[in-house]
Amino acid sequence: MSSDQRLAPPGPHKARATTQSLQELGIQALPHPAYSPDLAPCDFWLFPIGKDRLAGRKFDRIQDLTKAVNSELQTIPEEDYQGMFRKWQIRLKCCIESHREYFEGL
Repeated sequence: MSSDQRLAPPGPHKARATTQSLQELGIQALPHPAYSPDLAPCDFWLFPIGKDRLAGRKFDRIQDLTKAVNSELQTIPEEDYQGMFRKWQIRLKCCIESHREYFEGL
């Protein structure tokens, strides 16, 4: 089994109609590792911030929760987002250097 086959499990992006459309448009689909929370900025950075900021609050309506989440997101400084992207690049580099093996310490 090639490394491309190991990296690309079946999914919507592998459907015949999708692959045909991509080919017709001249778009090359690249293999990628399976989903990993360690490499997803929302999982390793944004969700923990939201959980901390909204901890203990209760919402009766989804609209109230949505408003609170949006309000909290607006208060995160741009520099924090930039720092997150730098950390994300480090995590991606570690993943590549470890040949997609599990790594710790970030």
